[in-house]
Amino acid sequence: MDLSLKRRTKNQIFKFEANINPNSNSYSSFTLDFEAGRYRQNELVGLIRDTVPYFALTQSEIETIDKSEWNNQSFTRISDANRKSKGDYGELLLFLILNIFYDVPKFVTKARLRSTTREQIKGFDCAHFSIKDQKVTLWLGEAKFHQSISGAISSALKSLNEHLTDSEKIKSELRLLGGEIEINRSLEPEKFDLLKEYVSGGKSLDKVDICVPVLITYDSSCIAKFCGKTDADIESNDFKKDFEEEINNNLTKYIWKKLALIQEYQNCFLCYPI
Repeated sequence: MDLSLKRRTKNQIFKFEANINPNSNSYSSFTLDFEAGRYRQNELVGLIRDTVPYFALTQSEIETIDKSEWNNQSFTRISDANRKSKGDYGELLLFLILNIFYDVPKFVTKARLRSTTREQIKGFDCAHFSIKDQKVTLWLGEAKFHQSISGAISSALKSLNEHLTDSEKIKSELRLLGGEIEINRSLEPEKFDLLKEYVSGGKSLDKVDICVPVLITYDSSCIAKFCGKTDADIESNDFKKDFEEEINNNLTKYIWKKLALIQEYQNCFLCYPI
């Protein structure tokens, strides 16, 4: 990904450090900042737009297609057939967060796997990976754009229940992805071979670590409360207090109670208010 895009992302999206009760590493919250009382959503739109080529094109395509054609070719893979679902927007945001904040790159360009530009991406919304101590973790997750957090979580867990409770579906997805693994130029050959072994080498699922990142976006009452205030600042004590309270309320009411559905896998809820 372009270095300038990485800088822009870090100057527009911020990981919010909250005291979560009970303390958990499986939840992170992200937010934009304010400018003269305005939540910087317009800048996010521009950031997402400029991310599309890196999301929708393979590394080989990025290297061989003239840059003037990036947008034309990448946007043809992005469906706007169902604007209300905003599926691609959530997937683009998940792609950004995993790359920038977790240093977890994609191993398959899922947008390229569409059967038509009017279909939502099949299976999991992302196919990323990490390698630590010669062990691969596959990051296969979901992204949901909704007005209410309860609706977003219900939708996400419904999708995850469909994907994760049937081992044959997971293996079928891995077989599909295994035939599409792209060569990451920054990945050493032996690590590429290791990734290939985990995705399509016929390993027992008991031996394959899968992390399930779930990106939830929702209309935040806390953000709405601070919009219009010229002194609104995500670093202020008032904002931190109110946002942390909203986060813990959401966790208690909507997430912890339903987390048992995917406890078999590592999980990572990434909440993003809009």
